[in-house]
Amino acid sequence: MTPGGNPSNPASETARRIYTHARRDMLLTVWVWAVALVWTVGYCWLRGYAHEPDSLWVKLGLATTDAEVHPLHLGMPNWVFWGVVLPWMLCSCFTMVLSFLLPDDPLDQCKTPVDSVGN
Repeated sequence: MTPGGNPSNPASETARRIYTHARRDMLLTVWVWAVALVWTVGYCWLRGYAHEPDSLWVKLGLATTDAEVHPLHLGMPNWVFWGVVLPWMLCSCFTMVLSFLLPDDPLDQCKTPVDSVGN
């Protein structure tokens, strides 16, 4: 059962709406976090470490036989910039944009009998 109890109660409708918004925000955040994790670990593993010449990843052109150290981007190896710094900056931008675009839910209007027991 979703939070809120009686569906005809306006407070329970507010609680249901807040729960739905919070769940949606959580799913979006976890999805973005998972994508950033897979990209960071995958890219850094493929580009930051040397792989065997007969490796499937080398044959597909996704990895190299030597670790990328010398192609520098802003003074750091390319694999560090594209695998760590860029996802970090994108996630920071995502957080800032999300904090301005998502509406705030009025938590003070969500008084249910469970909430009022302690008051």
